[in-house]
Order: sequence, then structure tokens, then C-alpha cells
Amino acid sequence: MKAILKSMIRILLPCLVSSFALAAQQTEDFDTWYEKSGYTETPRYEQTVAYCMKLDEASPQITYRVFGRSLQGRDLPLLILDRNGYSTPEEVNRSGKIKLLVQGCVHAGETEGKDAGLMLYRDIVMNHKDLDLDSITILFIPIFNADGHERFTPYSRINQNGPKEAGWRTTAVNLNLNRDYLKADAPEMQAWLKMFDQWDPDFFIDCHTTDGADYQYPVTIEYDGFYHHSLSEWLSVSYAPRFTDMMEKSGSPIYNYVSFRSWHDPRSGLVGYVPGPRFSTGYVASRNRFALLVETHMLKDYRTRVTGTYHVIENTLRIMAHEKPVMKAILRSAD
Repeated sequence: MKAILKSMIRILLPCLVSSFALAAQQTEDFDTWYEKSGYTETPRYEQTVAYCMKLDEASPQITYRVFGRSLQGRDLPLLILDRNGYSTPEEVNRSGKIKLLVQGCVHAGETEGKDAGLMLYRDIVMNHKDLDLDSITILFIPIFNADGHERFTPYSRINQNGPKEAGWRTTAVNLNLNRDYLKADAPEMQAWLKMFDQWDPDFFIDCHTTDGADYQYPVTIEYDGFYHHSLSEWLSVSYAPRFTDMMEKSGSPIYNYVSFRSWHDPRSGLVGYVPGPRFSTGYVASRNRFALLVETHMLKDYRTRVTGTYHVIENTLRIMAHEKPVMKAILRSAD
């Protein structure tokens, strides 16, 4: 018996070594631009799209789509991740899955969502990250403001601690997309609204970087579910406590988005507000869908901010996998 086992080991060992070597090579080949730079740079538009297509080619779970075009003619990328390989709204809706939409670079100098999302997609399909996604479809927009993204400069956000270069806040004609969800002046926004209608996502995460105050938290958040009481109640009672605890354990503690009662005066106290539907999360909440605003702390180093955003998406997926029946019932009732 021992002789047989030794023979099997001799036969199988080279295969196992080759498999491990291949896996290591695959992981190395799929390092993102951000990782290769030592966590200090973010990729340009063409490099981002190329990486999205590379993920599409590497895994049947990922599909690259274009949901519109910018004013200057750039494709607006949408990266779909589904365990069954579903790639259309019709397929996903028939399956009864719950849908998460993650948006990066609506303000193109605030790039954490792009780099965090690309790494998370890679980790799910290449590194077999332990996430229960059988009942979830993820939609990811790495760059929404594509034209503003390509106004690449070290000076677009001079008070922000990295990346080394990034894009501009507004579009090619200086429209702020995160004030355009209701009036829809920009062609990018008109395409986004059509995409949103087609996919009808259940939960939305919009990724940003702060513009002001200094404090210890790497990530601040704002829950926007104030247009229907049942959404607001679930976010505050079921989602928020669990999410806060998970973020603490992940090493990226969170706090509510910091707004001073008087501009630049922390002694005046903090104030909250309900965002109107001209903002992304206010618009999504007005459509009776769960919405989360993420604002990483601009003075923390870039790696800390990207890591925090990664944990936001990851932990939200974990909660959605557990809470799917309850969330679906709430959304049906709200509609």
C-alpha cells in the first residue's frame, strides 16, 4: 500500500507544482496598475478598460459591456459579475438574484472605487475569495466621468494625499455629474439613467473622497434611504450596526459623513441632511432603492483609502447574501 501511495505522489507532485506555479503566474499577471505602482498610482482610462476586458476574457463569470458614450466619444464601461455568467438584465431578473451597483469616478479625481472594484473582481474570480455570491449579481462602473478622468494631472486635487495623478471633477463641458441625476443634461447621465432603468439594481454604492475636515476615520459613509420609511429602517436597524462592526474588524473603521454646521468650523458641531435627487444616492433613494455614499478621508494615504473602499463593497456583499429575502420584501413593499 505504501509503495502504491509513493508512486501516486511521484506522479501527482509535478502536476501539483505546475498547478501552483500557474496559479501564482495568473495572480501576478492580474496585478492591477495600482498594485504594480506600489499603491500610489491609478490607471488611465485606456488601461482601465484593457484590464476590464482582460477580466472578461479570463472568466465566464465576468462580462464587459458599454452602457453609453461620453461627450468626447469614450465608451462608458460596465463590468458585470455573475456566478452563472448571466450578462443581461432579463437573465438576472428571471433568476431572482439581488443586484448591487458600484460606481467609481463620478468625480474623476476620486478614484478609490475604480481601484478597489478592479481588485475585488480579480480576487473573486482569480483568487477564489470567500464570498457567497450565488444569489447576487454585481454591476460595476469603474469610470463614469470618462472625459473628466482623462484631464489627468498631479494638480486636480492638490490637498488630496494621492494618487500621484488623477482626473478632474467635472465633464468635458464642466458639468458635475453628481448634480445631474434629476435634470440629466449630460449625455453620460442620460445613458446612466437608461442603464439604471434596465437593470433596476437593489443596492447602490457611490464611491467618493472627502474635500475637507481632518479626523481619525479612514472612511465616512452616509445612508440614503430617507424617501421610504421601510428602507430607512432596514439601513439603520439591520445594515448599519452589522456593517459598522464588520468595517471595524476589517481594519477600516467608519463614521458618518462629516459636515460642520458652519463651514470649516468644527466647534460649530456636526449636521446631517437629506440629499435631493440631483445627487446619485438621493436619486436612487427616491427610486425606492438602497443607497450608500462612501467618502474616504482625503488626507489618509491612497492605499488606506482604497483598502477602506474595498472593505465597504466586500462587507456589503456579505450582508446582502444574508439579508436578500428581507431586502427583496422591503423593496416590493416600497414599490
